[in-house]
Amino acid sequence: MPSAKLAQLQDESVTIEKEIVDLRAIEPKDDAEKAQIEERLAERSARADEVAKLAAKEHELDARLASLRSVRTSDSDTIATVEARKAPAVHVMPGRADKRHADMEVAGRALRALARRDVRELRAMSGSTNSTGGELVIPELFNGFIDVLGYSSVGVQLASLYPTSSNSITVPKIGEVTADFFNENQAITDADAPTDDVEIALHKLGRLIKVSNELVEDAAAGVALAQTVANRLAMAIGKKIDEVWLQGSEAKGIDGLVGEIAEGNTVVQGTENDGVDLAELVGKIDSRAMNTAWVVSSAGWAHIMKASVVTQSTTIGDRVLPVVMGAPVFRCLGLPAGTLALYGDFSMATAVAYKANGLQIAASTDAGFANDQVVYRGTQRVGIANHDASFVAKLVEAAG
Repeated sequence: MPSAKLAQLQDESVTIEKEIVDLRAIEPKDDAEKAQIEERLAERSARADEVAKLAAKEHELDARLASLRSVRTSDSDTIATVEARKAPAVHVMPGRADKRHADMEVAGRALRALARRDVRELRAMSGSTNSTGGELVIPELFNGFIDVLGYSSVGVQLASLYPTSSNSITVPKIGEVTADFFNENQAITDADAPTDDVEIALHKLGRLIKVSNELVEDAAAGVALAQTVANRLAMAIGKKIDEVWLQGSEAKGIDGLVGEIAEGNTVVQGTENDGVDLAELVGKIDSRAMNTAWVVSSAGWAHIMKASVVTQSTTIGDRVLPVVMGAPVFRCLGLPAGTLALYGDFSMATAVAYKANGLQIAASTDAGFANDQVVYRGTQRVGIANHDASFVAKLVEAAG
């Protein structure tokens, strides 16, 4: 029986494998998306190497333990153990990976039926799909979409998430709370926790996905079809979420987080690359911040690397998810020009709401007729509110 750590590594290996397969199936629509996919593939490949090395160490430890145990067994016990080991050991890992594959098979069938306008098939699958006007809601596809969105969008990873079934949601913003000592038989001081409400309106985000008719009609390619649609939608919507989270949207009345950060929480990039500017950021955020992280642009990451080389004191660890001054680093394409890095507790600064099972899919063979393609339209409602920028500080480029 594998150790708890080895079992965890084996489970992680399945997840990494699926992520790499999913990413390789994506056809990027532009150079930016291609770079994002390649970066993620490099990160996952690096982690795969680490998992393999850690698993090898666990196997080595297991072998040593088995050797020690053999000292305490009789010859007959040892022979029985060796005979038992002649049969190959198969480690079956049911769970999320298997369920996702099954989900994608169901989603692929639904997408094919939608493209063919096969009403009978869609009715037969009514337990897994439901119609919304001319669109279809496929829960299994939504699950895959949310999985990819969870690692393609930095904002979704770091903000507080709120699923909802409506087009708006009100979430509480809790203020300062305290506790007091009290003696036996003494009443505890009664005080209402100061709270404020944050109203989040959900808006539609969408994308058109063009898929070849060969892929749609291939009965054995249902999983690939569903993964292609889910991955492309998630990558596109994740990129837009990050852009709006950080830069805002005037059309939808959303204020970007970068613009909401006060001057007192702003640090200008230093010229000595000595890491002092990074340390200043750490000291500027609200003292109640707990789950801190860095969000950096490519230029911001280069600045951190220079500080590490010059001072040898700006710690950078874990090649998959770098850690600087005790906080993980997330590289993000959504930061506006001139902003190198953000530091803080983004779960306290930002709330993201999404409509649960709200990924609506429509299909058309007319739009892609000339190229023998099916065009899928996917829409998902998402809301963003940057409600307390005091938990975040920003590093900006020096003028000139």
